[in-house]
Amino acid sequence: MDFDAYALDAVSLVCTTPDEHRPDDPLATVEGLRAFLAPRPWYADRARPADLAPLRRLRSGLRAVFAAAADDRHADMVAGLNEQLARHQLSPSISGHDASDWHLHVARGDGPLADDYAAGAAMGLTMAFLDLGPERFGSCAAPGCAGVFLDTSRNRSRRYCSDRCATRENVAALRSRRRAGA
Repeated sequence: MDFDAYALDAVSLVCTTPDEHRPDDPLATVEGLRAFLAPRPWYADRARPADLAPLRRLRSGLRAVFAAAADDRHADMVAGLNEQLARHQLSPSISGHDASDWHLHVARGDGPLADDYAAGAAMGLTMAFLDLGPERFGSCAAPGCAGVFLDTSRNRSRRYCSDRCATRENVAALRSRRRAGA
């Protein structure tokens, strides 16, 4: 089982929160959901209108975990993760795509997409919390960005949710220094 991939699914979902840089909500329509899930075709093909509201609730619940991390409220992080684990019961099973690719899934894949995505996301973030620690849950430092991330850098120095935000902030800082020097 690749808990890192499940954790990244959780982070990706939280990062769909509309903000001033990304005002459109991919969880507003099935087409938007399918576009968001395009890199994960095994999910995208199953997207239905009934998945939208549960995924928005999941996004909100997972965002609360990152908000608690930003305020160093580790007990609240644990409570939020435990709430998600309880709400989205895991159904672990062995799966494989050929005779040598056996691995563990935390959802069966035969229920609603939202249930399977939620089970994986909740378990992935829980394992990230246990393996990496609460201080590795971060919120983007770029003004106006609602993105989050898991800091897996060696020196725990990550500040932005994406290269795009980091570049935008670095360019803005460079332009500011140039204006100040002129």
